[in-house]
Amino acid sequence: MNIIVYLKTILRNPLWRWCMLAGILSLSGNLAANSVPDDFIDAAGKGRFSRVKAMLDESGDTIELAEKNAALLVASQMGRDRIVKMLLAAGAEIDTRSEQGYTPLLLAARDDRPDVLKILLAAGADKDAASNDGMTAMMQAAHRNRLEILRFLIQTGADVHATTEEGVTALMFAAQMGYQVAVQELIRAKSDINAQTQSGATALMLAAQNGHQGATRTLLAAGAHINTKAANEATALLLAKKYQHKEVMELLIKAGAQ
Repeated sequence: MNIIVYLKTILRNPLWRWCMLAGILSLSGNLAANSVPDDFIDAAGKGRFSRVKAMLDESGDTIELAEKNAALLVASQMGRDRIVKMLLAAGAEIDTRSEQGYTPLLLAARDDRPDVLKILLAAGADKDAASNDGMTAMMQAAHRNRLEILRFLIQTGADVHATTEEGVTALMFAAQMGYQVAVQELIRAKSDINAQTQSGATALMLAAQNGHQGATRTLLAAGAHINTKAANEATALLLAKKYQHKEVMELLIKAGAQ
């Protein structure tokens, strides 16, 4: 078949549209997923509870585990809480992964689906699972300011000290983005405010570099080491100066930065 015709054909297929949306499949991936019933995945992603239930009731024994897992990933991403419950009851694997290493919980955290996230955690999902890029649900919530999800993960004991391969923590993500409330929540949860990445960066450096006064003030008040140096000898003050964040520079100098 001509490749152009082939691509047009699969892109009209609702299964492929949903799977690409959830990061479950790629055109270069395993094409065995063509066996997944289009309507089952499509219905799960669109929240068609009655349709998904009918298909499970009528042919649940013939629906492959991989098909249920794919539906669970899509339903979790789209916030279809009732369907998530039903798929779990039907045997879908709670920590199944997409090609990018996303579990249903990671998708729920990334895309701000607190109800789904709570269902998954109650059912035993791995709260500290990381995607292929090293991001945990806690990091996803901190990076995107998903405060309800962040707080719930903290309450349920998710690891606030987890790091990516580069050594980045959830607190660092929140500080870099300037999410002051998220920074406060993570500090209250005993996140290490002076942790350093492989390159020596700290949460305070990241907040200062990006000109975030609130996050900088919060970190200083919590006792962040103000004169710590990164591998390149940069400090929070030098970074604030380099990127011309005058107000942050003043905060740091007043707090004793050298």
